[in-house]
Amino acid sequence: MGKLIAIILIIFAAYKCTGGNYGTDKIFGAPDTLPLSRYEDIYVSTYFYFPNDTEVYLGDTKGASSCGDMAYSYAYEKGLHHSSNWSYICCTHEEGSNCYRTIR
Repeated sequence: MGKLIAIILIIFAAYKCTGGNYGTDKIFGAPDTLPLSRYEDIYVSTYFYFPNDTEVYLGDTKGASSCGDMAYSYAYEKGLHHSSNWSYICCTHEEGSNCYRTIR
């Protein structure tokens, strides 16, 4: 019985540590969080928020860095680059959704 529990724990640890890589998400479903190692490899939707919480969809891109670049460029275009009142989020494209989980 102890060996079975150890095997289950090893499989669970591999699933959590790989963040769904290597097909573990197909077996167990997506993990709660995405490992940082995958932030630049996944497609995301970029949403910009004005100080009054108005949301603007900026488009899709690959990687969290590119998502941030899109948001900062948009803030610059709108004259908000010196303000700290705006924000943005990056939502992953997974499981058929354009906003499966927020990674930023």
